[in-house]
Amino acid sequence: MKIPLSILAIVAVLLFAFYLFAPKPGPEVLRERTDLPWQITVNPDGGSRVFDLNLGEATLADAIAKFGGLEGLAIFQSESGELALEAFFGKVQFGPLDAKVLVGLEASTDELTALRDGAAQREGSPSGDWKFPLSSGPDPHLTRRLTLITYIPGTRNLDHEFILDRFGQPGAMLRESEHAVSWFYPNYGLSILIDDKTKEVLEYQAPRDFRLPEDVIPYVPVPVRQN
Repeated sequence: MKIPLSILAIVAVLLFAFYLFAPKPGPEVLRERTDLPWQITVNPDGGSRVFDLNLGEATLADAIAKFGGLEGLAIFQSESGELALEAFFGKVQFGPLDAKVLVGLEASTDELTALRDGAAQREGSPSGDWKFPLSSGPDPHLTRRLTLITYIPGTRNLDHEFILDRFGQPGAMLRESEHAVSWFYPNYGLSILIDDKTKEVLEYQAPRDFRLPEDVIPYVPVPVRQN
């Protein structure tokens, strides 16, 4: 059936009017993204830039400006007794990807111990680590520098093929379990845990601070996981 020329003309006029009067996209829409998980820049001083933040220079205040409000801060104590101060954010959106983000904060041993001892409670975990939530809020820690960024995707889309396409071949790997493997990119200060049973975990450090585990092996290609 032929469409009358009059109808085609009306449609053409409507489309042109929509194009002419539709609101122009803002600069944030037009600006090329520089904060996606695989966009890592290594700085001459051995630091790195990821999510538009310079690791080792950016502060908690910078992270809040980038990722939004905090869900909380806590001291974490590993099974071996090592202490770390971390701040964790809620759902963060990067283009088509959403994720949970945690940042490690610079603090001396004395500061970490004092914060742990001043915490009102502690929470255990299956791994044997202890978590000591802080009730003081972010203000006393806003100028602390970021030492670590942990990125946990909200969906299990970052399989082997996806990661290889965007990050390239890792420099080393470690079989964590029957269903989990860690890939290491020392030049980027990046480690990626790929787990068939849970979400992937990407951990970023300044390359100058990155250390490989002792029992890593050279990268060996593995079959692509089928979702």
